[in-house]
Amino acid sequence: MSVAATLLEIVACAASAGATTYLILQSREARRYAAAKAEELYTAVEAFEQGLAAYFAESCARIGEGRPYLAATDAHWAKTMRDSAKLRMLVCFYFPALWPQVRHADMALAATLGAMRQYHLRPADEAAVLALEQCLIDMRETMQAFKHEVIAAHRDGETGRHSRRRADAPKQALSMAA
Repeated sequence: MSVAATLLEIVACAASAGATTYLILQSREARRYAAAKAEELYTAVEAFEQGLAAYFAESCARIGEGRPYLAATDAHWAKTMRDSAKLRMLVCFYFPALWPQVRHADMALAATLGAMRQYHLRPADEAAVLALEQCLIDMRETMQAFKHEVIAAHRDGETGRHSRRRADAPKQALSMAA
């Protein structure tokens, strides 16, 4: 074998090893990035859920005392809506396959806000109390299912790169509840 062929073979092997190493490191970095975004989304969903729970707990207590429930302009509600916007942004950019869970959360929130209004209008009505209680339970289960789907999407590697994107943007939960 000639020296030129040997050098060419060495260069080819080195280039192949370099390309393989680059692809492995690139793949590892992509997995780390996807994991970080999944953790960020899970944390945003958790913060949104906790914010809603605190809002509804305080609102129910206020109604029970005969005072009006907290307005949507309350600072706590504004923070909760910022958490909602953050989770929507993360879903839009990194996990578009999770839009159905966002819609379910919107519907659960709208139903709970409607039940809260009915409870506020008729605090002594047992049906209104039971409807609000059921809506709160449903909303909690919806948020738990959403967090489970975030974990499943990350575990399955479904960051939305290959999923079909929605053409229409989802409505804000607040506008649905109005």
